[in-house]
Amino acid sequence: MKLSYFTLSVALRHLRYGVGQSLLTIGVVAISVLLIVYLRTTIGGSQVRIVQNVAGAIPHIIVEPAERTPIGAWNLPGNAPDTLFVGEASSLPRAQDKIEDWKQWVEAFGKDPQFTVVSPVVAGNVFLFRGARRQAVRMAAVVPEIHDAIVDIEVDLLEGNFKRLPPGEVAIGFKLARKFGIRLRDKLRLVGPGDRTLTVTVGGIYSTGAGALDDDQLFLNLRDGQSLLELGSAISLIGLRIDDLFQAEAVATALRSRVPFKVRSWITDNPSVFFTIDSQNQTINLVLISTIIAAGFGIASVLILSVTTKFREIGILKAMGATPPEIQTIFVIEGFLLAVVGCLVGIPAGIALLKALASIRVPGPDGRIRELFLIEIDPGLLAFAAGVAITVGVIAAFFPARRAAKIDPMSVIRGS
Repeated sequence: MKLSYFTLSVALRHLRYGVGQSLLTIGVVAISVLLIVYLRTTIGGSQVRIVQNVAGAIPHIIVEPAERTPIGAWNLPGNAPDTLFVGEASSLPRAQDKIEDWKQWVEAFGKDPQFTVVSPVVAGNVFLFRGARRQAVRMAAVVPEIHDAIVDIEVDLLEGNFKRLPPGEVAIGFKLARKFGIRLRDKLRLVGPGDRTLTVTVGGIYSTGAGALDDDQLFLNLRDGQSLLELGSAISLIGLRIDDLFQAEAVATALRSRVPFKVRSWITDNPSVFFTIDSQNQTINLVLISTIIAAGFGIASVLILSVTTKFREIGILKAMGATPPEIQTIFVIEGFLLAVVGCLVGIPAGIALLKALASIRVPGPDGRIRELFLIEIDPGLLAFAAGVAITVGVIAAFFPARRAAKIDPMSVIRGS
């Protein structure tokens, strides 16, 4: 191919005189770019919301005491292979899981740059009493200002506070509060194992939209949880947060060889979430591939028609001295320019559509107004869509351009 003022001027003239065909091709490219931006952004937003509803309620990685495994006498070293043992296998009674030396581990994890949040947690099931009514609930005793960086309760508060939650107070989900008729500053009674009782005041009511947090979860201070579960100064587990939550299983796998604890990630606990996301990705990829192919055929068909209707003009150009590489370059330039203009139309249209969707607000089950679509416009996606459209435009133009370059000028002129 040979780019010059001559090839560029002829390509622009073709586009100007075939304005109808040009506008049709630009529309095809613009719609293709818009679909790439729209589908990838909206589907990506829904995936983020799914993950937030699941992983937003728990740490990305949980470090907890390893389960005790009894060793039979026959497994002890030094026993003769022909020794006979008589007895029965039994499992050790389940003791209260706890980490005694958690402070040194929290400090060690805090020095690791891959962990953005390190939160000590006392977790367990307790009974919540409100008058004559009671319900089993999940309790998480934490350092509120640290743990909020994991569950982000403070921004979802309806009343009260979370990050500054003092000892003797709890934060509960709005569904649990509504079920028991609980209001801010009401008194509740919590009963743990061994009938250990703790009377607390409701210091915060939140609504996260995650059922696991809003239905049967309550948060209180670390010391209150240690007292209620009779753990002394120990904790139940350490919650870790990382920057890329999709790398949680890889990080957890690497961590297992470094610590004497059981390490699990939110991915292991929620395999169905990844199956759903993978299915969505496969579907959206098929749609995007179909869209790209359609755009390529649209550009190619218009340029093939242009070559067919311009046989005589091409023949005259070649008779005047235009070389086959120059003729080929003319039609490749046309495909490139059509794709570029299509991008200049499609990308702003896609951004405008996404902003319109992002402005839609609907009331949630708690009465709060929330966005219907989770939209985050990614400049990288815009560049990707433009790059794909321009590449497809050039490739689609290449084949009709080769056909134009092979035209015999004498046969065309004689045929005219």
